[in-house]
Amino acid sequence: IDYFCLPTHTPLSLPFFNCSIWDQLAKEAHPSIFIAHLDCGASKENDICRDNFITTYPALRYYVNGTEYDYKGPLALEALREFIALTLVLTCNPILDATTCSDRAKTYATKWNQKDVTKIIGEIERLGNMMKNSESSTTAELRSWMRERRDILKIIHGAKVATVIAIQGGKERDGNSDEL
Repeated sequence: IDYFCLPTHTPLSLPFFNCSIWDQLAKEAHPSIFIAHLDCGASKENDICRDNFITTYPALRYYVNGTEYDYKGPLALEALREFIALTLVLTCNPILDATTCSDRAKTYATKWNQKDVTKIIGEIERLGNMMKNSESSTTAELRSWMRERRDILKIIHGAKVATVIAIQGGKERDGNSDEL
């Protein structure tokens, strides 16, 4: 994410906007997120803003798979946190690339990878219900952790189901379809 804002003393800056929101997001950002602050009112950064067609302030540009987008949503800190968590954070995938996971997520994935599919399905449903029922009473951080756990479980579930299908398919080709 790149964000562009004018210092608060610049006449063009909007009175309701505070660059400290972006600074706060940068401090707490997931490791897969890079947030850069450009002061479009400063002479040394003005060229960068002009070259990137930054004409309104504040402006938030983000990139997904190399494609640039302008953020058009609310500028409140909670709304930006939610947008980043849902749209930009690199999803933890303990099966394909565990380096995308935090230590907490790796520990969680290891624990659940040992469980059978029915328990995993039950936990996916439980987390889904918790997320639905506690939307207004939990913090963005807790909602994000519930969502991450649910997503990890879905990945583990998908891998387990794919493994069973592959094993069943292999046994059928060998003529041993009744063995598992």
